[in-house]
Amino acid sequence: MVDLVEEWKYIEEHTLYLARYGKVGSYQLRKSEEGVEIKVCIGQYGYIKEFKQAEDPELIKILAFCQAAKFIKVHGSLADDIFYA
Repeated sequence: MVDLVEEWKYIEEHTLYLARYGKVGSYQLRKSEEGVEIKVCIGQYGYIKEFKQAEDPELIKILAFCQAAKFIKVHGSLADDIFYA
């Protein structure tokens, strides 16, 4: 289970704390007709936000942070029991 936080700053702070223990985060970027959605997860905490434009300064800041922190870019998810089926 992932606990969602309301503000991006909490993910930044949690990342700095967990980096000492070798924890790595992940993120997913999904485009839709309405815009772009980003999902970021580190430890048990996650952040989700939709943006109308891919050029939004806040989205660019979040992506830059994820890349600088060497977060893994996730394409999608599958349940363990069907991954090798």
